[in-house]
Amino acid sequence: MTAPLLEVRNLARDYGGGRGGAPRALDGVSFVLEAGTILGLVGESGSGKSTLARLVAALDRPTAGHVLLDGDDLFALPGRALVRRRRDFQMVFQDPYGALDPRQRVGRIVAEPLHLLAPRPGRAERAALVAAALEAVGLRAGDAGRFPHAFSGGQRQRIAIARALVTRPRLLVADEAVSALDLSVQAQVLNLILDLRDRDGIAVLFITHDLGVVDAVCDRVGVMYRGRIVEAGPVAAVRDRPFHPYTALLAAAEPTIPPVPRVPTSAPPLAGDAADWAGCVFRPRCPLATGRCRAEAPLPRALPAAPGRSVACHHAEAMAGPG
Repeated sequence: MTAPLLEVRNLARDYGGGRGGAPRALDGVSFVLEAGTILGLVGESGSGKSTLARLVAALDRPTAGHVLLDGDDLFALPGRALVRRRRDFQMVFQDPYGALDPRQRVGRIVAEPLHLLAPRPGRAERAALVAAALEAVGLRAGDAGRFPHAFSGGQRQRIAIARALVTRPRLLVADEAVSALDLSVQAQVLNLILDLRDRDGIAVLFITHDLGVVDAVCDRVGVMYRGRIVEAGPVAAVRDRPFHPYTALLAAAEPTIPPVPRVPTSAPPLAGDAADWAGCVFRPRCPLATGRCRAEAPLPRALPAAPGRSVACHHAEAMAGPG
């Protein structure tokens, strides 16, 4: 069996004092991402999705844990080696207006990552690579001479994706890459991401708060809550039969997917004290919580009846029901 393209092991990130001080943004996150697949990470604001995206893209350093690309620990690489390795992974940010320098022409913007290549391409080769990247996202090679203000929001996001693709990376990290776009433009960008996966075999870590978007493009999904992945598995399986109460709450609030089991409406609306990390982090909102949930943090585990899935909940069998 070949090793996964991306492996995240026990990743943690504290800001400030960590436990007992500032909230812990990530707390022991682990997952793998195979080449040519799209993994969606979904959760409400503050769940740690963007922090995780920045760590995977090596734009920030973890407090603990490892990010491995093809078996190489990114944070163990010397600085120059990490810079060179960035050609294999690129990131697309949320805001298509803030991500592009308005004073630079599109050709220069898209060519920016090419300095990672060794040897660096000459002027003619650089122009050819930029033209190929623009055409790969549905724009024209001639658009390289224009400024960002001449494009719509959806076109600007395509430019940002072209910039990420110009080094022909194997991994694309998309952090809320469609949330700022109109629905029709969202569909265009999502179709583009699917085309890139199918045509070029690119793996995508797709960060979003929208289960409907995950359902449209992702192969697998990880559900995040307060810095932890509380459930993971194939998208359809998690959507249709959630094993964690938080997943059920997310799915029940999503109008674009079929009805799913709902947790009782008596669930408290508040998330509890951000500094309270004892036991299950979802306990203050969970109608199934018991004394065990307060005393013991659930670890991700597989259920015999659901191969390929994991869930961090003491009451997963009750959520799953018979069969």
